[in-house]
Amino acid sequence: MTVRQSGRKGRHMDLFRRGNRQTRARAAAAAARAAEWGGGPEGEALGDLHSFRDEVLALTALPPDVEILLTDLAVGWEDVTPELPALTVLPMMERRGLVALPRGGDGLRRITFPGRLHALISSHRTPEEIRAGHRRILARAVTLPPEGGHWWQLPVAETYLWHHLPWHIAAHDRAAAVRLVQNPRWQAAKVRVCGVAALRADLAMFDTPEIDAARRAVDRVAHRLERRACPDPVLRAGLLLDALVGEAVLRAEAELFRQELREEAPGRVATDLTSALVGVLPSPSYVKDVALAADGSWLVTASGHKASRIHDVADRSVRHVLGPTEGIHEVCAITPDGSRVITGDYDAARWWDAATGRRLRSVDGWTTQLALDPGGAWVATDTRPRPAVIDSTTYAIKRLGKESDYRTLVTAMACSPDGRTVAVGEQSGRIQLWDPASGKLRAELPTSPRSVYRLAFAPDGSWLAAVTLDGVRILGLPGGRERLHIPGSQPFAVGDGGRWLAVPGDTVRFHRTDTGELLGEFTPDHRGWDHRVRTSPDGRYLATWHLGSASILVWDARRLVP
Repeated sequence: MTVRQSGRKGRHMDLFRRGNRQTRARAAAAAARAAEWGGGPEGEALGDLHSFRDEVLALTALPPDVEILLTDLAVGWEDVTPELPALTVLPMMERRGLVALPRGGDGLRRITFPGRLHALISSHRTPEEIRAGHRRILARAVTLPPEGGHWWQLPVAETYLWHHLPWHIAAHDRAAAVRLVQNPRWQAAKVRVCGVAALRADLAMFDTPEIDAARRAVDRVAHRLERRACPDPVLRAGLLLDALVGEAVLRAEAELFRQELREEAPGRVATDLTSALVGVLPSPSYVKDVALAADGSWLVTASGHKASRIHDVADRSVRHVLGPTEGIHEVCAITPDGSRVITGDYDAARWWDAATGRRLRSVDGWTTQLALDPGGAWVATDTRPRPAVIDSTTYAIKRLGKESDYRTLVTAMACSPDGRTVAVGEQSGRIQLWDPASGKLRAELPTSPRSVYRLAFAPDGSWLAAVTLDGVRILGLPGGRERLHIPGSQPFAVGDGGRWLAVPGDTVRFHRTDTGELLGEFTPDHRGWDHRVRTSPDGRYLATWHLGSASILVWDARRLVP
């Protein structure tokens, strides 16, 4: 018995000694890996990521000491192999205290890659390996401008490349980067898309007589180039070119481009989409709805994060976060006077102060559709079991009809321009016109066999547009006879006083509402296949986004539609 205990004890001691040896070996290996990175806490953390060494080294292509949205970074490094997996290592680096990935008021994470860490990682790559990383990013970038085009014709949604393209080109070919940055066409496009601060960052990278002259020109007019001071992208570019013409070394090329720019006046269709772009806003990946302010300076997004946000278009910031609330925000709207924002979710309709973001009132009930009285007196919602009209002052509720008046779910609502009619579309395809004052049915229009996704009245009340999977129908009022049928199955937007409809899909098409004629089309975001659109109340501004998009683009519709 004693011998068996001694044998068991011996085996335990062997296991203990073996475990100690393994622990010491692991500690020695960890110390060696940390020493390879220079030791200290930083070296230990990097050594701890030895299984992801290639991904860590790939981050040498990341610009240091500048804030970058992770959504922008993911787009800019899209289809870059093997570097794309490098982005997956960033959360691991955050957990080890190497980087920070804070979430801003817009709900999006960003990174400012520390310069010291960047230098440390770069010291473990050869110059050729570093250049190869930049070349892989540029290999994707060169496919983005139109065939035979130039860098200043990049798609406007490529926010990362618009900001950091010169950095990548300089790592590969410094002379080519200098030629780009000192080109007045690139400078004007940069001011249009990114703003004056981004242009100044470009000009700070190099020193040549042309770039020195451009810096002087920018300094003279910088305060006038801010988006808030000059929202019009063409006017901003014109102000810059006027200043560049004042520099002898830049005069010839700047003057040539200035003459071309004068042809991009309001009322003329832009030959370059940057001429029509008012702003690029970062957004959560799943935007449910957008509402544009009348002057295009701010907008509201409702997303799948139990909150809506008020965005400033000029500086890409979030003014206020409206929430969180109990339910996912499905819809949003701005009151006609711009003082309040209304959001809807599965639990309630909620009113918010647009200036402060403070919640003013909630009215319980399912709310996924909103229709606002143009005079601001009331709001119609699809509250179950039957739609309701809510007084904007007292929040008193008046139901539209009886529960038996509705066969299926309400899927679309709209208010007539005189505020005397609410159009209600159902999943069954039926469209009814209701009197908001009495709550009584005015008329029932010819039924579609498909669910109605969106409704909109003509500004003069002469027609009602409705979209189903079969397309967009324009119905004459009061009888509802179909005047036009326009292809497209996504919610549309009305612009230019009802002259055209913006119909989204793979592209955004503009159709006349009197003849159905195609006025033009454009692709807001080359990565999108399922675009969404909204217009400001007067139809001057157009917001576009798509499912999974990292950006909301705001356009001057006058430069998109002839």
